[in-house]
Amino acid sequence: MENEMLVRVDESTKQAHKRIDTLEHKVENIYELTTSVKEIATEMKAMREDVNKIDDRVKSIEDKPAKNWDKVISLIITRYSNSYTGLFFSKDWLVEKR
Repeated sequence: MENEMLVRVDESTKQAHKRIDTLEHKVENIYELTTSVKEIATEMKAMREDVNKIDDRVKSIEDKPAKNWDKVISLIITRYSNSYTGLFFSKDWLVEKR
């Protein structure tokens, strides 16, 4: 009876050791996965910062033609208003010679 009990305890111990070894392996895998996820998160953060910089640069490039167009319109309006103002005053102050 004692012998059977020792055999059962021995088998149980062996099974427990196998399970512990399996769990150790799984914990190592989880640790490696966690480390990989952390590295990916760091890279994603850096990539997001780069994308934000590129977005700002693209926005400034896209806004440049609109700014130029606004300048052209402003210049046209200014020239026409100056021309008509000059024309108005030149006709208003015309003095006839006798």
